[in-house]
Amino acid sequence: MNDTPRLIEHAFPLKQASLDSVHEKNVRHGHISTLHIWPARRPLAACRAALIATLLPDPGTPEKRQELCEKIGGKVVKKIEKKKMPNGQIVEREKEITEGGILHWGRETENKETLDWFRKEIRKAYGGRAPKVLDPFAGGGAIPLEAMRLGCEVTASDINPVAWLILKCTLEYPQKLAGKTHPLPDFILENEEFMNAFYKAHPHLVGRTKQTKRQKQEFEEDLFLNDKKDSGRAPKANLAWHVRAWGQWVLDQARKELAPYYPTYAEFEPLDKKNPRPYEKQPLKLVPINDDGTPNIDALNNDFSKEYLADKRNPRWIAKPTVAYLWARTVTCKNCRATLPLLKTRWLCKKDKKRVLLTMEPNADKTGVVFGIQNNVPAKGGNTAQKREHDKRIGAGTMSRSGAKCPCCPTIMTMDDIRLEGQAGRLGETMTAVAVETLSGKQYRLPIYQEVEAAEGAREKLNILFDLIPFGIPDEPLPTKEALGFRIPLYGFRKWSSLFSPRQLLAIGTLVQVIRRIPSDAMPIVWKDAITAYLAVICDKTTDYNSTICTWHNSGEKIGHTFARFALPITWDWTELCVTNRVGGGFEAQIDWVARYIEHALVRDCDSTSIEILRQSSTSIYDGIKVDAIITDPPYYDAISYSDLMDFFFVWLRRIFSDYPSLLSEAFLQSKSPKWDHERNDGELIDDNSRHGGDRIKSKIAYEEGMFHSFQSCYNVLKADGRLVIVFAHKKPDGWESLVSAIIRAGFTVDGSWPIQTEMGTRMRAMSSAALASSVWLICKKRSEAMRFGWDSQVLKEMQRNIQVKLREFWDAGIRGPDFIWAATGPALEAYGKYPVVKKADEPGKVMTVSEFLTHVRRLVLDFVVGRVLSGDEDQVPDDSAA
Repeated sequence: MNDTPRLIEHAFPLKQASLDSVHEKNVRHGHISTLHIWPARRPLAACRAALIATLLPDPGTPEKRQELCEKIGGKVVKKIEKKKMPNGQIVEREKEITEGGILHWGRETENKETLDWFRKEIRKAYGGRAPKVLDPFAGGGAIPLEAMRLGCEVTASDINPVAWLILKCTLEYPQKLAGKTHPLPDFILENEEFMNAFYKAHPHLVGRTKQTKRQKQEFEEDLFLNDKKDSGRAPKANLAWHVRAWGQWVLDQARKELAPYYPTYAEFEPLDKKNPRPYEKQPLKLVPINDDGTPNIDALNNDFSKEYLADKRNPRWIAKPTVAYLWARTVTCKNCRATLPLLKTRWLCKKDKKRVLLTMEPNADKTGVVFGIQNNVPAKGGNTAQKREHDKRIGAGTMSRSGAKCPCCPTIMTMDDIRLEGQAGRLGETMTAVAVETLSGKQYRLPIYQEVEAAEGAREKLNILFDLIPFGIPDEPLPTKEALGFRIPLYGFRKWSSLFSPRQLLAIGTLVQVIRRIPSDAMPIVWKDAITAYLAVICDKTTDYNSTICTWHNSGEKIGHTFARFALPITWDWTELCVTNRVGGGFEAQIDWVARYIEHALVRDCDSTSIEILRQSSTSIYDGIKVDAIITDPPYYDAISYSDLMDFFFVWLRRIFSDYPSLLSEAFLQSKSPKWDHERNDGELIDDNSRHGGDRIKSKIAYEEGMFHSFQSCYNVLKADGRLVIVFAHKKPDGWESLVSAIIRAGFTVDGSWPIQTEMGTRMRAMSSAALASSVWLICKKRSEAMRFGWDSQVLKEMQRNIQVKLREFWDAGIRGPDFIWAATGPALEAYGKYPVVKKADEPGKVMTVSEFLTHVRRLVLDFVVGRVLSGDEDQVPDDSAA
């Protein structure tokens, strides 16, 4: 292939409406990279669009470019949407949507011909072969996944074992086992619910394999089916159904062992609440447990006749499974010595038609508080703002930014006081409420004594359980409080195990132990490796919803997960999930989540090309390969400490895979995932001075040198006419200076750039902050060796010519805030990056550094913004922190 300009180097204007399916729909379709085990920074639609633009040649004219962009992202059309307001009024609003294109998840079937067309065009552009694509910072696999969908040969690499495992689950196992089946295990054939669901999805196997009880009954009743006998053979199933089957096995085994620690209680009431017969309310009653660990509500209703139970107006015992236990941390008041619950809010549910509040008042001797539940809390206020203020006041907890106010005396425990108590190990916890599932939705009640005892009783079994698990209780040390995103060590939390309650540790430990007990001879090794890896992912995903960092979403009545953002903060009122029940975040829900992704991936990978997953540093040599394109999303300087955060999952994977007879065990031999190796001068690339003895200069140099060696490795493996596409989003000039310096030193020049809006405005990081909404996609190619150096005056003039047109385009496209400043950096670099060195004409012997050049760029951008503000064309000034 000759050095043909790529589409991405020219006009590539995809409207945000083309990317509107990027985040939430990925989650609904169960994409593993969005399971928060390894949070995907880049949405899939943006990756797919950028890959196509990188691999396809430029059509040559603006009209053809626009036509091709519409084929990628679809046509943006306006639609009138009707919405019913709380007051009953119907409001019409105009909304931009897309028609056609291949970016929306769920449109693969209807747009398969278009996707096939792109695959053929990409192969045609590379002489009839599949192009080779490398991602040296693959993370959760969003970029390699989309490269595979486009028919590329993919190499995905990451230094972190957690990311490596996710890459295998996202990319490798579906590709290896696509189109293959294996007989279901015998134990699942007796699970009527599972087999009915399986036969519903595979009706062609009915009558040809082992029958369920319902099928046998249907065959007996139908004269025409009597000749179809039960063959007794286990039906063959794909990987997704095997993961479901073995996931169910793990859940069944764990439920038996955990049932005493998650008791279910029943209430005495009729099914028909509107027209009940008179009855006397009775205390809650514990539901007996079946041999399989499930609640046996029939045992409580044995004294009632069938005729009595048939009448829904008659009261009977109704099981109300626990959804979650709500807790609050506690501290002793420094004045009155009362036990002070640390609550951010007392709202349990706050919806338009359902408002439930946790009440709180001092007990009789003022040694603590007494909680209560208030249902049907009235809304007060004449308008929305007044109602919001009223709700904020009546639902206020004890915590504020200044500290915690004692409800038994006027004393305020400052945050320093609370930190000191935490470091002394004197933070406690108390159960405040229990959320249960009823026939009409969720209900809230106060905990009973036996439930508190069950939670505490788990502590007694921990040593017995973890004596059977390699490495025991996860007492590996947490990163220090100096590590990026780690504030929880300030409050005395020093081990990973301290992030979990005793019952949470018992639940996760039980899942780990059961996964390790999967029979080794039950299936071929490739199937066992894949299934075990997916079960480990499911276990870790459940862990994400089962720590004392999790909170209760009172608007959605659901549990939040640990990593609401890329940090581990302390949470004061936290939520404990009942992991064995059918609740969102529980083990069963995660089985379904992962299995749905596998189903999708197996179809995708039926005609997929090769995939290679590497666990190595980005600075390593890629032996024996030459690639056509490198598309990657490198670490963002000092933004996210992935390795530290992923140790939350690593400590559990280490225990699952210990002594496992495959490469899966080798990845988790160490006590934590790779950080920075001072002897080899290599490791995770991040500017975190806590890894360099607090020396900021050493940390910055280590990041810059590491990125340089990474891009140098990319240079060596990239073909002469290949493209390096780098995705970057950072507000700080230091981050951009380090990145740009590494790119230029490695021998690349920036040949084009485009800002693509890729971040959700509703994500927690973006709320009430100047967080970036766009990522800048830098398109680089190998620099011509003929260009030895340039002069600063020449470079600055060329930069001004390049940037003026782009600034108007970006402004008209609606890019604002810090995004606008850094969006302009890409086109500016096209002038500076042409040369390995830019000399100063007026200062012989001196060069214009990257920092100086970027300062000129930011000044020019701010001049442009000031001009727009003075002309009245402004709605949001860029955040000056980026300047």
